[in-house]
Amino acid sequence: MYKAIHGFGKPVVGIVGCLHGNEVLGKKIIETLKDISLVQGTIVLLLANTEAMKQGKRFIDADLNRCFPGKENGNHEEKLAISLLDELSKCDYVIDLHSTSAETENFIIITKEDEETKKLVHSVPLNKVVLMKNNLIETKTLIDNVGCGISLEFDERIKPEEASLVVMNCLRNLKLVNGKCKSEIPIRYLVYGDMKKSRDNIGLELINFREVEVCGEKFYPILFGEKEYGNILCLKAKICKIKG
Repeated sequence: MYKAIHGFGKPVVGIVGCLHGNEVLGKKIIETLKDISLVQGTIVLLLANTEAMKQGKRFIDADLNRCFPGKENGNHEEKLAISLLDELSKCDYVIDLHSTSAETENFIIITKEDEETKKLVHSVPLNKVVLMKNNLIETKTLIDNVGCGISLEFDERIKPEEASLVVMNCLRNLKLVNGKCKSEIPIRYLVYGDMKKSRDNIGLELINFREVEVCGEKFYPILFGEKEYGNILCLKAKICKIKG
């Protein structure tokens, strides 16, 4: 694990890249944030699974983003999960950076809908928010084990400077950096299940965030085209009102 701390005082924002070692966009974003000037607050920059990064793998023993809160005598990722939570324990906000092989608009992932999470969501200049409830992810993700956290999911084809600007504008809206960026009005998608790959849907072409009807069921595909999802073709979501 790599760590760098900049600034002092509140708020403290933890920015985590490379929970998955093959998602190198997070490393590139964090490299652009190493020397930024803060007008207040602190940023904690973490590159998580550096061993998997070195080997060009998603993980060593297990998917780190399904290993939280970790195990003291566990495998590589389970031990790493404990160390990461220790580093993030004093953070007011946590931003977890991810990239996907799916051709998609960039979006925010949340697992909670409390007031602080909503404040963090509204600081990010992206207009799609995907809520993944605990029955789908079993509360083992990073953002489910910190006080207030979101994940940012970027299409891996995005230019690193464009992805970095999203994070920088979030820091502007949180008042750590001078200036302000206009926030988007978020559309909330509730993930309620998934579509498994089968002989019946071979060749099925879906567009992420565009409503489709399959076998009489209407839904919005999320992360269609993600190569790391094994037998899952896509997640299925419906649009719901933002609460509050």
